[in-house]
Amino acid sequence: MSTKFQPQLDELERKRYHLSIIKEIALEICGVRYPRQILDTFLMSAQGGVGAKGGFIFFSGDKYSVYRGVKEIEEEYLDALIKEASDHIIDKSERLPFFLNRAEPTLLLVCPIEDNKLVLLGLSDAMHGKGYDSDDLELLTTIAALFQISLNSALFSTRVELLNSELQKQNIELDRQVFHLNALRELSIEAGQAVDVDSILSSFLPTLLGRFSRHQGLVLIYNRKSDKTHFKSMGIEPKPSIDNSIEADRLLFIALAGVDNKHIQPLQVEPIEEMEQISSAIDGFMAESGFMFLVKEQMYGVLLLGKQLEDRKFSEQEQELLFASVAQSVLYIKNSDSFATIIKLNQELEEQNEALRNTIEELTTAKRKITILETAARRIAKIVNRNAQRLMQVRPLDFALIIGISMVIGLIFNFQSPKGIPIMPIPRPELVKSISADGAKKIIESQNPLLIDARPREFYEIEHAQGAINVPPSLFDVIYPMNFNSQDPERPIIIYGRSFSRLYDEDVARKFFNYDHENIYLIEDLLDNIYTLSVKVDSDS
Repeated sequence: MSTKFQPQLDELERKRYHLSIIKEIALEICGVRYPRQILDTFLMSAQGGVGAKGGFIFFSGDKYSVYRGVKEIEEEYLDALIKEASDHIIDKSERLPFFLNRAEPTLLLVCPIEDNKLVLLGLSDAMHGKGYDSDDLELLTTIAALFQISLNSALFSTRVELLNSELQKQNIELDRQVFHLNALRELSIEAGQAVDVDSILSSFLPTLLGRFSRHQGLVLIYNRKSDKTHFKSMGIEPKPSIDNSIEADRLLFIALAGVDNKHIQPLQVEPIEEMEQISSAIDGFMAESGFMFLVKEQMYGVLLLGKQLEDRKFSEQEQELLFASVAQSVLYIKNSDSFATIIKLNQELEEQNEALRNTIEELTTAKRKITILETAARRIAKIVNRNAQRLMQVRPLDFALIIGISMVIGLIFNFQSPKGIPIMPIPRPELVKSISADGAKKIIESQNPLLIDARPREFYEIEHAQGAINVPPSLFDVIYPMNFNSQDPERPIIIYGRSFSRLYDEDVARKFFNYDHENIYLIEDLLDNIYTLSVKVDSDS
């Protein structure tokens, strides 16, 4: 063949080679679903198709990069390349692969991908030592277009798979919620048939354990007002027993310590946040979650659930359903307790009605007996009246007898009383003088005497002469040493105070006389005249 046609034959052979490469790449990436596998194939095909010594590929979607025969590019430089490519796409509205003129790498191809993601293909110098011509650039552009379509398809498929997986998860979660809602429905049916708290607990705890995949659990309800305990446990070995108020209070106190809101209201349920102390309180039981609630005033409850049978974390919806199940069960417990209370009250009312019927029968019998007794009483009254009329005829001897008995009783009482009145008056000492209120005023003005009120304290407090000292006869022996022991015996003493039955002033005067006081005066005027007296109060007295 003539050398004249040799360049044309080489060019045709080269194009045939490029077409075969494009065909092989199209067959290789057809149906590939993994974006990273497509990117690896893209780099190898581009590098081999143009005979580059090395190259790299970078995907901005998940920061995936592969380097072959070249050193890794710094992150700051990659960010600058992505920014320049993004600006070019915005300015030119470019969606097809295009080249960027950069010093390094020798050749940089940019492939826009869906969702504003970019693929950067960088190639170093060719092995033949020549630059890349238009055929090489056309080949790379064609390969990039194929990979752009395949990568978009793979990303779309991946997104669809993720959506399907998420939808499947949501369907599973929805099925689980339907399952739990059915549990709530079944619990409502069983609880509606229960008539006491123990029956509620017998259906409540197994339903929760079965529906929420737990093999251990317990529930305790303690009524402090009636000191009654309701306890149910399942799956715990050794089987715990809480049958007294001390153990019940201890478990409730530990549970309350782990609750954030300490002020629990009736029919309110609070989750227990701190479970460590509770887990150590019961042998053979590791509590994972728990709730504390108040059924009514003084009636507390606690529910503890063990670990899940499934090794997974509860979703937010499942936690809400568990909380709703517990809250609903607390309402049923309250209703069953109220129903039991109503039954008890009805029984007590029936007993009271029976007792009332017995009482009515007894009263009817008693009424008949009373009628008979009233008839007999009227007969007896007639007999008593006839005898009383005879007794009402009083004789003078009866009056004399009554007066004599009264005098004897009065004398006995007077002798026995410490404040009794002397039958025979005690003579007044000769040195004790009687004066009038005017005579007392003169002595007060000239001799500075002591003015003594001899009446009892209650009379003294009602009204007394100004400056008078209250010295009742009964307290004389106590008051004298404290107030008059240091007084001059020659100092005049004026005493007043007597009543219809007692001469208090003479009793006090006699006692002062016994203590060697000689200038003693008694005022025998009316008290209204005596109250006008006024004596200067002596600080020594």
